[in-house]
Amino acid sequence: MWKELFIDTIKAPKEAARQVLALKLDGPTIWQGLALATILNAVAFVLTILAFPPAAPPMAQAISPITLAVLFFVSMSVGTLSLYWGGKFIGGVASFNDLLALVTWLQYMRLAVQLGGFILMIAAPGVALLATSLALLYGVWILLSFVNEAQGFDSFGKAMANLLIGFIGLVFILSLTLTFLGFGPTGTP
Repeated sequence: MWKELFIDTIKAPKEAARQVLALKLDGPTIWQGLALATILNAVAFVLTILAFPPAAPPMAQAISPITLAVLFFVSMSVGTLSLYWGGKFIGGVASFNDLLALVTWLQYMRLAVQLGGFILMIAAPGVALLATSLALLYGVWILLSFVNEAQGFDSFGKAMANLLIGFIGLVFILSLTLTFLGFGPTGTP
């Protein structure tokens, strides 16, 4: 089932979104899945940094795996909330759990891309950057397809608007949170 869903996510994102939504996962299961996905992504990211330090920005080299996992988890949670409210604003019908399930699944897809990129960095470093960049762009297309399907929109224009509103909401909420925690505009306390 997971292999087919992985392939469908790449080949037919709309159908993959339907499959994830059809699972009707409960809230605790989705949250546990998201927590696991963010931990695995943080581990993969840190391993990549350790294996290829010159390729990582200095800030990424200084961050702890736990902090990174928390940042991933918070940004996915807040991003999903922003997608939910942004979608409601323009007539979307998705529940928060539906969107969270889709975002969680995309985190496992992201993990696969990270692992593939890691292998490519060993075999062909120049190709790795190009491949991961293309995967990132295609990932945006998949996210648009997922949002369009979940929200019941009749056009990708609304899905793009939902994504833009969600991104603005994410940046706003994270900025407020960082300011509340005492971080200034430069990122230092």
